[in-house]
Amino acid sequence: MAEDPSSGPKATDLIGLGATVAGCIALGVGGGYWLGSATGSGSVVTFAGLGLGLVAAAAASYVKIKRYL
Repeated sequence: MAEDPSSGPKATDLIGLGATVAGCIALGVGGGYWLGSATGSGSVVTFAGLGLGLVAAAAASYVKIKRYL
């Protein structure tokens, strides 16, 4: 049976969205920190990783919620 988008997201959808956002940001910051430590460029790359993580989180959020828009 197909899910009715007009009924709104379920709790599991929201938990999955939160986990996706947290994972994207954590991977971005972690990858930036690791790369910054490996190359000696420090926090500049960490902030770049944060930016990429935020962009990935926004894109993933849009994909997950576009059926409710």
